[in-house]
Amino acid sequence: MVGGAVVRRALQALLLVPGLAWAAAPLSVHATHAQRASYRSATPVFARVHGPEHALIQAPYDAVMGPLVVAPGTAVAAGAVIARLLPMSLAGTVRALEAQAEAARVTYEQARVLARQGVVTPAHARGLKARWQADVASLQADGARLARGTVRAPFAGTVRYQAAPGAWLARGANVVAIGGAGGLYEACSLTVREANRLYVGARVRRVADHGRVQAPAGRVYALSERTDDLGLVRAYVRGVGGGLRPGQVVRLDLLSHRRTAIMVPRAALLIRHGRARVFVVVGGRAQPVAVTILRMGARRVFVAGGLARGAVVIDSGVARLRAGLAVRVVR
Repeated sequence: MVGGAVVRRALQALLLVPGLAWAAAPLSVHATHAQRASYRSATPVFARVHGPEHALIQAPYDAVMGPLVVAPGTAVAAGAVIARLLPMSLAGTVRALEAQAEAARVTYEQARVLARQGVVTPAHARGLKARWQADVASLQADGARLARGTVRAPFAGTVRYQAAPGAWLARGANVVAIGGAGGLYEACSLTVREANRLYVGARVRRVADHGRVQAPAGRVYALSERTDDLGLVRAYVRGVGGGLRPGQVVRLDLLSHRRTAIMVPRAALLIRHGRARVFVVVGGRAQPVAVTILRMGARRVFVAGGLARGAVVIDSGVARLRAGLAVRVVR
Protein backbone atom coordinates (compact mmCIF):
# COMPACT_ATOMS: atom_id res chain seq x y z
CA MET A 1 0.00 0.00 0.00
CA VAL A 2 2.82 2.33 0.95
CA GLY A 3 4.75 1.33 -2.16
CA GLY A 4 1.79 2.26 -4.45
CA ALA A 5 1.57 5.74 -2.94
CA VAL A 6 5.28 6.28 -3.48
CA VAL A 7 4.96 5.29 -7.14
CA ARG A 8 2.03 7.66 -7.68
CA ARG A 9 3.90 10.56 -6.10
CA ALA A 10 6.95 9.79 -8.27
CA LEU A 11 4.81 9.80 -11.44
CA GLN A 12 3.20 13.09 -10.46
CA ALA A 13 6.62 14.63 -9.92
CA LEU A 14 7.76 13.48 -13.36
CA LEU A 15 4.72 15.05 -14.99
CA LEU A 16 5.70 18.39 -13.48
CA VAL A 17 9.15 18.28 -15.10
CA PRO A 18 9.22 20.49 -18.27
CA GLY A 19 9.50 18.47 -21.46
CA LEU A 20 8.19 15.21 -19.95
CA ALA A 21 4.50 16.05 -19.87
CA TRP A 22 4.19 15.09 -23.53
CA ALA A 23 4.80 11.46 -22.66
CA ALA A 24 1.59 11.28 -20.65
CA ALA A 25 -0.95 12.96 -22.96
CA PRO A 26 -1.08 14.14 -26.62
CA LEU A 27 -0.42 17.80 -27.28
CA SER A 28 -3.61 19.77 -28.03
CA VAL A 29 -3.33 21.68 -31.30
CA HIS A 30 -5.57 23.52 -33.73
CA ALA A 31 -5.57 22.36 -37.35
CA THR A 32 -7.08 23.30 -40.68
CA HIS A 33 -7.28 21.70 -44.12
CA ALA A 34 -4.87 22.73 -46.87
CA GLN A 35 -6.74 24.34 -49.76
CA ARG A 36 -6.00 25.07 -53.39
CA ALA A 37 -6.45 28.72 -54.35
CA SER A 38 -5.29 31.17 -56.99
CA TYR A 39 -2.71 33.89 -56.45
CA ARG A 40 -0.46 36.30 -58.29
CA SER A 41 3.24 36.20 -57.52
CA ALA A 42 4.41 39.65 -56.44
CA THR A 43 7.84 41.04 -57.32
CA PRO A 44 8.79 43.86 -54.91
CA VAL A 45 10.72 46.67 -56.62
CA PHE A 46 11.61 50.31 -56.08
CA ALA A 47 10.67 52.68 -58.90
CA ARG A 48 11.74 56.26 -59.61
CA VAL A 49 9.06 58.68 -60.74
CA HIS A 50 9.78 60.51 -63.99
CA GLY A 51 8.02 63.41 -65.60
CA PRO A 52 7.09 63.86 -69.26
CA GLU A 53 10.67 64.84 -70.19
CA HIS A 54 12.05 63.32 -73.36
CA ALA A 55 14.27 60.24 -73.35
CA LEU A 56 17.28 59.83 -75.66
CA ILE A 57 17.89 56.47 -77.32
CA GLN A 58 21.48 55.64 -78.33
CA ALA A 59 22.91 53.36 -81.01
CA PRO A 60 23.98 49.98 -79.56
CA TYR A 61 26.82 49.62 -82.13
CA ASP A 62 28.40 51.35 -85.15
CA ALA A 63 25.60 51.67 -87.67
CA VAL A 64 24.06 53.65 -90.51
CA MET A 65 20.77 55.43 -89.89
CA GLY A 66 18.04 53.84 -91.97
CA PRO A 67 15.04 55.55 -93.61
CA LEU A 68 12.73 57.40 -91.24
CA VAL A 69 9.97 55.12 -90.00
CA VAL A 70 7.58 57.90 -88.95
CA ALA A 71 7.50 61.61 -89.65
CA PRO A 72 9.23 63.88 -87.09
CA GLY A 73 6.76 65.16 -84.50
CA THR A 74 4.48 62.12 -84.82
CA ALA A 75 2.85 60.82 -81.64
CA VAL A 76 3.43 57.07 -81.27
CA ALA A 77 2.25 54.42 -78.82
CA ALA A 78 4.52 52.54 -76.43
CA GLY A 79 6.45 49.79 -78.23
CA ALA A 80 6.00 51.27 -81.73
CA VAL A 81 8.96 51.07 -84.15
CA ILE A 82 10.46 54.56 -84.44
CA ALA A 83 13.83 53.94 -86.13
CA ARG A 84 15.91 51.30 -87.88
CA LEU A 85 19.69 50.97 -87.77
CA LEU A 86 21.84 49.17 -90.33
CA PRO A 87 25.03 47.78 -88.77
CA MET A 88 27.91 48.73 -91.03
CA SER A 89 29.53 45.31 -90.76
CA LEU A 90 26.30 43.37 -91.31
CA ALA A 91 24.37 45.23 -93.98
CA GLY A 92 26.72 44.20 -96.82
CA THR A 93 27.07 40.67 -95.42
CA VAL A 94 23.31 40.11 -95.39
CA ARG A 95 22.93 41.32 -98.98
CA ALA A 96 25.73 38.99 -100.10
CA LEU A 97 24.18 36.05 -98.25
CA GLU A 98 20.80 36.75 -99.84
CA ALA A 99 22.36 36.54 -103.31
CA GLN A 100 24.35 33.43 -102.35
CA ALA A 101 21.29 31.65 -100.96
CA GLU A 102 19.23 32.47 -104.04
CA ALA A 103 21.99 31.14 -106.34
CA ALA A 104 22.22 27.95 -104.25
CA ARG A 105 18.46 27.47 -104.50
CA VAL A 106 18.48 27.84 -108.31
CA THR A 107 21.38 25.36 -108.60
CA TYR A 108 19.59 22.84 -106.41
CA GLU A 109 16.33 23.13 -108.41
CA GLN A 110 18.23 22.48 -111.61
CA ALA A 111 20.04 19.47 -110.11
CA ARG A 112 16.76 18.03 -108.84
CA VAL A 113 15.30 18.11 -112.37
CA LEU A 114 18.46 16.55 -113.79
CA ALA A 115 18.38 13.83 -111.12
CA ARG A 116 14.86 12.83 -112.21
CA GLN A 117 16.15 12.55 -115.79
CA GLY A 118 19.13 10.46 -114.69
CA VAL A 119 21.74 12.99 -115.77
CA VAL A 120 23.14 13.46 -112.24
CA THR A 121 22.95 11.20 -109.20
CA PRO A 122 20.38 11.81 -106.41
CA ALA A 123 23.28 12.09 -103.95
CA HIS A 124 24.64 15.06 -105.89
CA ALA A 125 21.24 16.77 -105.72
CA ARG A 126 21.03 16.12 -101.96
CA GLY A 127 24.47 17.67 -101.48
CA LEU A 128 23.36 20.82 -103.30
CA LYS A 129 20.23 20.93 -101.16
CA ALA A 130 22.32 20.72 -97.96
CA ARG A 131 24.52 23.58 -99.20
CA TRP A 132 21.44 25.69 -99.94
CA GLN A 133 20.01 25.01 -96.46
CA ALA A 134 23.34 25.99 -94.87
CA ASP A 135 23.30 29.30 -96.76
CA VAL A 136 19.72 29.94 -95.62
CA ALA A 137 20.70 29.21 -91.99
CA SER A 138 23.59 31.68 -92.20
CA LEU A 139 21.30 34.27 -93.73
CA GLN A 140 18.72 33.82 -90.95
CA ALA A 141 21.37 34.11 -88.24
CA ASP A 142 22.82 37.35 -89.63
CA GLY A 143 19.32 38.61 -90.38
CA ALA A 144 18.38 38.13 -86.73
CA ARG A 145 21.42 40.17 -85.69
CA LEU A 146 20.46 42.82 -88.21
CA ALA A 147 16.93 42.96 -86.75
CA ARG A 148 18.41 44.07 -83.43
CA GLY A 149 18.72 47.49 -85.00
CA THR A 150 14.98 48.03 -84.64
CA VAL A 151 14.37 50.87 -82.17
CA ARG A 152 11.03 50.93 -80.33
CA ALA A 153 9.44 53.65 -78.25
CA PRO A 154 9.85 52.93 -74.52
CA PHE A 155 6.64 54.85 -73.79
CA ALA A 156 3.97 56.81 -75.62
CA GLY A 157 5.18 60.17 -76.83
CA THR A 158 6.34 62.40 -79.68
CA VAL A 159 9.28 61.39 -81.90
CA ARG A 160 12.19 63.72 -82.66
CA TYR A 161 15.09 62.32 -84.73
CA GLN A 162 18.68 63.17 -83.80
CA ALA A 163 20.25 61.81 -87.02
CA ALA A 164 19.37 62.04 -90.71
CA PRO A 165 18.88 58.96 -92.95
CA GLY A 166 22.22 57.59 -94.14
CA ALA A 167 24.18 59.25 -91.32
CA TRP A 168 27.05 57.28 -89.79
CA LEU A 169 26.46 56.62 -86.08
CA ALA A 170 29.13 55.54 -83.64
CA ARG A 171 28.19 53.32 -80.74
CA GLY A 172 26.43 55.41 -78.08
CA ALA A 173 25.45 58.21 -80.46
CA ASN A 174 21.96 59.69 -80.07
CA VAL A 175 19.52 58.22 -82.57
CA VAL A 176 16.09 59.49 -81.62
CA ALA A 177 14.44 61.42 -78.79
CA ILE A 178 10.92 60.75 -77.62
CA GLY A 179 8.97 63.22 -75.52
CA GLY A 180 6.45 61.95 -72.98
CA ALA A 181 2.79 62.18 -73.90
CA GLY A 182 2.09 63.92 -70.58
CA GLY A 183 1.63 62.93 -66.98
CA LEU A 184 3.97 61.11 -64.62
CA TYR A 185 5.27 57.61 -65.10
CA GLU A 186 7.39 55.27 -63.01
CA ALA A 187 10.39 53.29 -64.25
CA CYS A 188 11.91 50.36 -62.32
CA SER A 189 14.85 48.08 -63.08
CA LEU A 190 14.40 44.30 -62.95
CA THR A 191 16.60 41.27 -63.41
CA VAL A 192 15.96 39.17 -66.51
CA ARG A 193 14.37 36.46 -64.35
CA GLU A 194 12.00 38.96 -62.76
CA ALA A 195 11.15 40.54 -66.11
CA ASN A 196 10.26 37.14 -67.59
CA ARG A 197 7.38 36.93 -65.10
CA LEU A 198 5.88 40.18 -66.36
CA TYR A 199 3.95 41.22 -69.43
CA VAL A 200 2.57 44.46 -70.81
CA GLY A 201 -0.69 45.09 -68.97
CA ALA A 202 0.38 43.40 -65.73
CA ARG A 203 -1.10 44.94 -62.58
CA VAL A 204 1.02 46.99 -60.21
CA ARG A 205 0.29 47.85 -56.57
CA ARG A 206 1.84 50.70 -54.63
CA VAL A 207 3.09 49.80 -51.14
CA ALA A 208 3.25 52.41 -48.37
CA ASP A 209 6.06 52.73 -45.85
CA HIS A 210 4.16 50.68 -43.28
CA GLY A 211 3.73 47.78 -45.72
CA ARG A 212 0.03 48.26 -46.54
CA VAL A 213 -1.10 48.19 -50.18
CA GLN A 214 -2.58 51.41 -51.50
CA ALA A 215 -5.25 51.82 -54.15
CA PRO A 216 -5.64 52.30 -57.05
CA ALA A 217 -3.56 49.68 -58.86
CA GLY A 218 -1.59 50.67 -61.96
CA ARG A 219 -0.32 48.65 -64.90
CA VAL A 220 2.91 47.96 -66.78
CA TYR A 221 2.59 49.67 -70.16
CA ALA A 222 6.05 48.94 -71.65
CA LEU A 223 9.08 46.71 -71.14
CA SER A 224 12.49 47.45 -72.63
CA GLU A 225 13.65 44.87 -75.16
CA ARG A 226 17.32 44.99 -74.10
CA THR A 227 19.17 45.01 -70.84
CA ASP A 228 21.21 48.00 -69.74
CA ASP A 229 24.90 48.04 -68.86
CA LEU A 230 24.13 46.37 -65.52
CA GLY A 231 22.13 43.54 -67.12
CA LEU A 232 18.78 44.88 -65.90
CA VAL A 233 15.49 45.28 -67.77
CA ARG A 234 13.53 48.53 -67.52
CA ALA A 235 9.76 48.35 -66.85
CA TYR A 236 7.51 51.40 -67.28
CA VAL A 237 4.51 51.75 -64.98
CA ARG A 238 1.65 54.23 -64.80
CA GLY A 239 -1.47 54.77 -62.69
CA VAL A 240 -0.33 53.81 -59.19
CA GLY A 241 -1.86 56.84 -57.49
CA GLY A 242 -1.53 60.58 -57.10
CA GLY A 243 0.63 62.75 -54.92
CA LEU A 244 3.85 61.78 -56.75
CA ARG A 245 6.58 64.13 -57.93
CA PRO A 246 9.42 63.64 -60.44
CA GLY A 247 12.48 62.21 -58.72
CA GLN A 248 10.48 60.51 -55.96
CA VAL A 249 11.15 56.82 -55.24
CA VAL A 250 8.14 54.58 -54.58
CA ARG A 251 7.82 50.96 -53.53
CA LEU A 252 5.79 48.74 -55.87
CA ASP A 253 4.59 45.14 -56.14
CA LEU A 254 4.54 43.85 -59.74
CA LEU A 255 1.91 41.11 -60.11
CA SER A 256 2.39 38.31 -62.65
CA HIS A 257 -0.18 36.00 -64.26
CA ARG A 258 -2.67 34.29 -61.94
CA ARG A 259 -1.60 30.82 -60.77
CA THR A 260 -2.94 28.12 -58.43
CA ALA A 261 -1.15 26.57 -55.46
CA ILE A 262 -1.73 25.09 -52.02
CA MET A 263 -2.73 27.69 -49.45
CA VAL A 264 -2.13 27.35 -45.68
CA PRO A 265 -2.40 29.82 -42.76
CA ARG A 266 0.76 31.76 -42.08
CA ALA A 267 0.70 30.48 -38.48
CA ALA A 268 1.27 26.96 -39.83
CA LEU A 269 4.61 27.85 -41.44
CA LEU A 270 7.83 27.06 -39.59
CA ILE A 271 11.12 28.43 -40.96
CA ARG A 272 14.37 27.21 -39.46
CA HIS A 273 17.88 27.44 -40.89
CA GLY A 274 16.50 28.87 -44.11
CA ARG A 275 14.13 25.90 -44.71
CA ALA A 276 10.34 26.09 -44.60
CA ARG A 277 8.02 23.30 -43.50
CA VAL A 278 4.57 22.64 -42.11
CA PHE A 279 3.30 19.88 -39.83
CA VAL A 280 0.42 17.62 -40.81
CA VAL A 281 -1.54 15.19 -38.67
CA VAL A 282 -1.09 11.56 -39.75
CA GLY A 283 -2.47 8.82 -37.50
CA GLY A 284 -2.65 11.12 -34.49
CA ARG A 285 0.96 12.25 -34.79
CA ALA A 286 2.67 15.32 -36.24
CA GLN A 287 4.72 14.78 -39.38
CA PRO A 288 6.82 17.55 -41.02
CA VAL A 289 6.44 18.31 -44.73
CA ALA A 290 9.05 20.44 -46.55
CA VAL A 291 7.54 23.21 -48.70
CA THR A 292 8.69 26.03 -50.98
CA ILE A 293 7.20 29.46 -50.36
CA LEU A 294 5.64 30.95 -53.50
CA ARG A 295 3.98 33.98 -51.94
CA MET A 296 3.59 35.09 -48.33
CA GLY A 297 0.80 37.36 -47.19
CA ALA A 298 -0.24 38.75 -43.85
CA ARG A 299 -2.49 35.79 -42.98
CA ARG A 300 -1.92 33.09 -45.58
CA VAL A 301 0.96 31.53 -47.49
CA PHE A 302 1.00 29.87 -50.92
CA VAL A 303 3.40 26.94 -51.02
CA ALA A 304 4.59 24.16 -53.32
CA GLY A 305 6.09 20.80 -52.45
CA GLY A 306 4.82 17.58 -50.93
CA LEU A 307 1.74 19.08 -49.27
CA ALA A 308 -1.49 17.71 -50.76
CA ARG A 309 -4.87 19.37 -50.96
CA GLY A 310 -7.08 18.49 -47.98
CA ALA A 311 -4.17 17.57 -45.67
CA VAL A 312 -4.77 18.35 -41.99
CA VAL A 313 -2.26 21.14 -41.25
CA ILE A 314 -1.43 22.22 -37.70
CA ASP A 315 -1.61 26.00 -37.37
CA SER A 316 -0.97 26.54 -33.65
CA GLY A 317 2.12 26.02 -31.55
CA VAL A 318 4.24 24.78 -34.46
CA ALA A 319 7.45 25.78 -32.66
CA ARG A 320 6.82 23.01 -30.10
CA LEU A 321 6.26 20.27 -32.69
CA ARG A 322 8.63 17.60 -33.88
CA ALA A 323 8.35 14.47 -36.01
CA GLY A 324 6.27 11.71 -34.41
CA LEU A 325 4.87 13.82 -31.58
CA ALA A 326 1.40 12.67 -30.48
CA VAL A 327 -1.19 15.40 -30.98
CA ARG A 328 -4.92 15.88 -30.43
CA VAL A 329 -6.80 18.21 -32.77
CA VAL A 330 -9.03 20.67 -30.94
CA ARG A 331 -11.71 22.39 -33.00
